[in-house]
Amino acid sequence: MSELKACLGQPDFSATPGIPKDEDGVVFAAPWEAKAFALVIQLHQEGRFEWQEWVDALSGEIAADASRTPHTPYYELWLAAAEKLVSGKGLLSAEGLHASRVALQSAQHQHDDHDHHHHHHH
Repeated sequence: MSELKACLGQPDFSATPGIPKDEDGVVFAAPWEAKAFALVIQLHQEGRFEWQEWVDALSGEIAADASRTPHTPYYELWLAAAEKLVSGKGLLSAEGLHASRVALQSAQHQHDDHDHHHHHHH
């Protein structure tokens, strides 16, 4: 995902609770997770919220999920936090963000992922 890093003024991911990463940076288990991640970065870069506000919102979702079994997948918490933060600020309609969340989640469930690894044999 190096192309993602190159063009971003990177927020402080070390401050982001629970984010899956290795020594190269943030790690995604599925393409929809990368899209969820990019959505939040984009909103932050547009000045919609401070990174610390985001960290607080995400921490709240993670804390709320700690008592649930089974645990909610990390990037679903990430989207839930984004939805609350953005709708709480009245930035985007909650419906608009909810629609992107639903789209991302339906993409998550289609394992034949269309933007990657398509080899067309002519």
